[in-house]
Amino acid sequence: MNVESKTNFDLPIKLNNSKPMGLFLSMSGVIGKSKEDVEKYLKEYAKNNGGDLLKKSLENENPNFCVLNEKNGNVTVFYPSGFNEFGDVSKYLSEKLNCPVFFFHIHDGDLWLYFLYNKGELVDQFNPIPDYWDDNLSETEIDEQKGNPQIVEELVPNVKKEDIANYYVRWDLEAEPFKAYPQDEFTNEDWQVVDYMNKIGLEYPISDNGIALGTVYKFWIPEPTEKNKEKKSYTSKKWWKFWN
Repeated sequence: MNVESKTNFDLPIKLNNSKPMGLFLSMSGVIGKSKEDVEKYLKEYAKNNGGDLLKKSLENENPNFCVLNEKNGNVTVFYPSGFNEFGDVSKYLSEKLNCPVFFFHIHDGDLWLYFLYNKGELVDQFNPIPDYWDDNLSETEIDEQKGNPQIVEELVPNVKKEDIANYYVRWDLEAEPFKAYPQDEFTNEDWQVVDYMNKIGLEYPISDNGIALGTVYKFWIPEPTEKNKEKKSYTSKKWWKFWN
């Protein structure tokens, strides 16, 4: 990946495999805020739900491994592999910080997608395979997931629509792979999310050498009770069935 190396990250952690196959990966991209701002409210969210966020040197295999990376005036949050409240916490950060927050997800190495919140409200979403979970979606439901680069241009400083518009296509997996832009590293695959993030001023917080770029934390929230499991996720749709 074309990820700029750093030599002054706070707690360098070696990752054994930064590009695993069959990957499930979730991140938030917080626009226009500092790492300290994000840390404050991520910790608040965790504590409100019976968990915590603590600076701690952890190996990436640890189920609570989390990274916060600040670059270009934005912050990327790399969530623990078993953390499932990524939509709720992205909305929470957006509301508390009064700013745009992306929730990025790579699902099973098959695709990447995002939800975009602004001031706590869902304003845009993109999925290149909208019928991935449900072959019977209506055209309206498919259209809801096509994404809108104009909204991103309006909310993210220094982003021009023409520099990201080519990502907003529906993938045909039987066609030849293609790059959205010639300078990109990845074609229409899961890791294309890194090219997209670079375009909007966010850095994927793991280097090519497997080093965590940023501050490493222990982040955890207890498993929800049966009662809380019934709470509808902020990102839930009838097609949003990651592990069902």
